[in-house]
Amino acid sequence: MIDLSELGLDDEIINFLNEQKDFDIDKVSQEGGNCDIFFGQHKIFDRRIALKIYYGGEKSTSHSEPKILSKLDHPNILRVRDAKRIGKYHSYFMTDEIDGGDLEKYFKEGKLDLKKALNIIHGILLGLGELHKDDVKIVHRDIKPKNILIYEASGEPLIADFGSIKQFSHEGKIGGSRTTTIYMPPEIIRGESYTTQSDIYQIGVSMYQILGGFFPDTYAEWLSPKEQIKLRSITGTYEQSVFIDKVIFAMISKGNLLRYDTLPPYVNKQIINIIKKATHPKLNVRYSNTAEFLNDLYKAQKRLTNWCQDGDIYYATKIKGERFRIMESNKGFSTEKLGTTGWRRSGDYTATIASHISNLN
Repeated sequence: MIDLSELGLDDEIINFLNEQKDFDIDKVSQEGGNCDIFFGQHKIFDRRIALKIYYGGEKSTSHSEPKILSKLDHPNILRVRDAKRIGKYHSYFMTDEIDGGDLEKYFKEGKLDLKKALNIIHGILLGLGELHKDDVKIVHRDIKPKNILIYEASGEPLIADFGSIKQFSHEGKIGGSRTTTIYMPPEIIRGESYTTQSDIYQIGVSMYQILGGFFPDTYAEWLSPKEQIKLRSITGTYEQSVFIDKVIFAMISKGNLLRYDTLPPYVNKQIINIIKKATHPKLNVRYSNTAEFLNDLYKAQKRLTNWCQDGDIYYATKIKGERFRIMESNKGFSTEKLGTTGWRRSGDYTATIASHISNLN
């Protein structure tokens, strides 16, 4: 058992956890900004569970959303087995514990090739479509790789972290959330309402991220060299934070946040155009629903050569299973094909990698 008194929890939370008789807590994660996750064995369900407790204001989550989520049974939505209020200000969701960890950890460990990444986006869109449908009408408001769990065995994604969910009205619009700055949709920055298209925007940003685009962990790294010089001249942590937010919000509003030229060279224009459409600042240009997004993604996945990168070497697997790799030497870039006796060069050396990738695509 975990000694809860050492975790810096409110007395209300400690009392709630100590009163639970159905499960034994044996592990805790306190990485979240406004939540903690407690893991343990549920005695009645006879399975591993995760209890995610959100710390928020009185209006942080209404009672209706957890009730709706508990009724959903979709392969790409983490099943909510129980959800309740804890006192006046806190709430919890009980779900299964997933063995594969989150998508952010998954792709940082190098477990994603091109097809796996696109399949994961496909699964997230299917789950999001379930949340958006007319008889559910829920927006997530915090879609990002950290909030997507991955089944280790199948690689199937699960939409998780329901701390920001809201049921939207007949007009289809609600207020914004405390989502991470870098994933904030342009319309929220403009002071407009949150819609289902805002969730779609966040999937577009996540798609760019897991495909390997420039996505630094610290906000200051998003700034240009000139802006970083300006940042260093500002005294005070708060003032620096305000300046960084201002710069990032301006990039998001203009659609300049994502640097498409930093994506791996095998990510083709068709895929890049999908990301651009999903993250467009103008709602009348952005995908209006998940079905439109899925349709374009399906077209991009047809007869797609699979790619992955290991250091400076790019590996390609064609539809029929033929395997190639592109390498660079002092003679330039070359393509090699894997045969029964090993790798053999196929074609001429070139100064750039583009023609080799084009030939294999």
